[in-house]
Amino acid sequence: MPAFAYQALSADGSVKAGTIEAADRSDALRQLARRGLQARSIQSQSHGQAAAATAEKKAQPAEPNSLALNKADVIRFTEDMGDLLSSGLQVEQALHAMENRSASKLGTLAGQARELVRNGVPLSSALRQASSAFDELYCNMIAAGENSGALDEIMDRQARHLRLMESVHAKVVGALIYPAFLFATGAALAVIMVTYLLPKMAGLLTGTGKEPPLMIRLSLALSEILRGYWWALAILLALVVMSLVAVHKTPAFKSWWHKLMISLPAIRDITRAHFELQFFETLGSLLRGGVPLLPALELVRRAITNLHLKHALSQAEVLVQEGASLSHAMKKTKALDSQAIDVIRIGEDTGHLSEVLGKAAARMDTQLSRVIERATALIQPCLLMIMAVLVGGLVWTMINIVFSTLNQLKH
Repeated sequence: MPAFAYQALSADGSVKAGTIEAADRSDALRQLARRGLQARSIQSQSHGQAAAATAEKKAQPAEPNSLALNKADVIRFTEDMGDLLSSGLQVEQALHAMENRSASKLGTLAGQARELVRNGVPLSSALRQASSAFDELYCNMIAAGENSGALDEIMDRQARHLRLMESVHAKVVGALIYPAFLFATGAALAVIMVTYLLPKMAGLLTGTGKEPPLMIRLSLALSEILRGYWWALAILLALVVMSLVAVHKTPAFKSWWHKLMISLPAIRDITRAHFELQFFETLGSLLRGGVPLLPALELVRRAITNLHLKHALSQAEVLVQEGASLSHAMKKTKALDSQAIDVIRIGEDTGHLSEVLGKAAARMDTQLSRVIERATALIQPCLLMIMAVLVGGLVWTMINIVFSTLNQLKH
């Protein structure tokens, strides 16, 4: 019978190593599970290597990353796994429990991940293979939990982190709903006035047989174009949207757009506050999970979407690699403001950087809410002014038509 060398975690978190005889890799894993051990690595010591390789190959999903999950699914899976692991279950047992009690996509995910875990694949790699919804940052956090023996704590921390990031995203989107509603209703009202009300009222003036004023003639011409060539305008609008979508994917446009997001007065404050919160929360979670500073900075950089802020973090990463402190690197690259840099400096001086970052992230969540409220308070009056000018101009035009008609009728 083939022999397998293993390293596994016991219930108290200590690392056990040894050899075990088993028919194949799956049998070895089951034997370790019955002993209360969670396998970290299993290596064949004899001709069983071929069998292990075959088992691993069969364990691979037919279509890697084929299972589509949204953010809510990922959060629920993380919370459920954290609860099951905290109750004392092993990884395979927890996945089996989720597979049995869930008939949704989470049950399918748990089944695919369990097959991989049974054949010696770490949970972090199994999740990455099962669905692309688990990004590199998430999988590295899970790997850190597996290596440190605190996977249940990492799962709970990941669930809180994902909930916080989802809450931040909802706040930003929610702040833009009302301004977007104002703009849409104002545009719809303008179209109705130009295409329906304006021609009705202009009929009073043209019925007199006299030449209407220039502004009225221009308004009527615009109305005729909208009513007679709406299909051409719709096609043109569709082409413009398709062109913008194509241009949006180009690096030049992304660079311009991301620079605009950190330059506009109101949007800049939201972008900066969101970046600082994401930086503090993510870096703090990685450091508390046992990830070293440099790999943690690299993972944070990959999670940032703004190209200019990503470049600043890349420069800071190089400075830290050369021996500079994190606070000095962030100050030199101007990636964070002075208050955020002071927080990092305090964490470095006290030797509790991860704890300081976590507490600061909790405060920044409230600060981001205030920034969003201030930005919304600024954006809404600006949109109201724009709508007032557009709608007011149309109303003035129609009133002018009425008065012009009445004057011509008097003469």
